[in-house]
Amino acid sequence: MSADLKDFRGKITIETHCVVEALHRVSGDDRRVIVRQVLHEWAVKKVREAKITDALLKSEGMSGIVEGIAGHRREGGGK
Repeated sequence: MSADLKDFRGKITIETHCVVEALHRVSGDDRRVIVRQVLHEWAVKKVREAKITDALLKSEGMSGIVEGIAGHRREGGGK
C-alpha cells in the first residue's frame, strides 16, 4: 500500500529549481519524487523536534505543546 498524497503546487526559487534539476540529471529520479522526499524528510525532522520539545517541557513541569504555554498572549491583548 502506498502513502496517501496531497496535491501541492507552488513556486520555488531559481536556486531550488537548479538543485532539483541537477539531482534529477544525476540520479534520473523524477523531480516530483525528489521534492516530495526532501519535504518528507524535513517534516519528519520537525515532528521529532516537536515531540522532544513536548517531552522536555513536561519534564520541567510545564504544559506540553498541545496545552499551550501558560501566560502566553497574542499581540494586541487578545487571548
